[in-house]
Amino acid sequence: MNDIPLELKKEFNLEDSEDEKKIDFEKIIIDNKTIIYSTVLYSCALAIGSVIYRLLQSNSFDKLFQSKNTTVSQLFCENICNYMSLFLITVFLAFCLIGYGIVNIIPFILGLQTGISTAYYYMNFQTKGVGYAIILIAPFSALFLTILMFTIKTSSNVSKEIVSITKKESVSKIDFKPSIKEFLIYGLAIIICSGVSAVLETLLKSIITI
Repeated sequence: MNDIPLELKKEFNLEDSEDEKKIDFEKIIIDNKTIIYSTVLYSCALAIGSVIYRLLQSNSFDKLFQSKNTTVSQLFCENICNYMSLFLITVFLAFCLIGYGIVNIIPFILGLQTGISTAYYYMNFQTKGVGYAIILIAPFSALFLTILMFTIKTSSNVSKEIVSITKKESVSKIDFKPSIKEFLIYGLAIIICSGVSAVLETLLKSIITI
């Protein structure tokens, strides 16, 4: 419609209607609510995590963040435990009736963990600690959050379908195969990210010492 000359638009009444010009922000928000919720909760949790660290800061608390793992295999196992645990919880909630209602809390947990870790490096190592967090923590935390968003969306959809059948709002059977396939792909992506993170962290720790 935009390529048609204005004179022809007026002659044949082809001018863009007001409805066509309007952007349906409500639809955009609904279609992307998983991304919006996850981003907002994650961002809030980052700030809350830094406050929590300041309140709980002590030598005994700091020992929780002092990494003793130096080999790639040890770091890989640590990453798998951290990331895969949240992933498996998200998958588990897909098959729960209340799963779609609470699954968005997962990014908040990730944000708390990232916020506390970043605050630890900043409070104890100042500028050097911030650089360490930006290089080693932020990229992989953001990447995992992205994978987690897709997982949450699939998990929420499956949970809603189960609720619909339970309430007899839908008589069709649920085909779990596509969702399980998606979960497997996301799980594989997390394993790959954990491995890459472990390798890069091992290499960078030999260059960046704090």
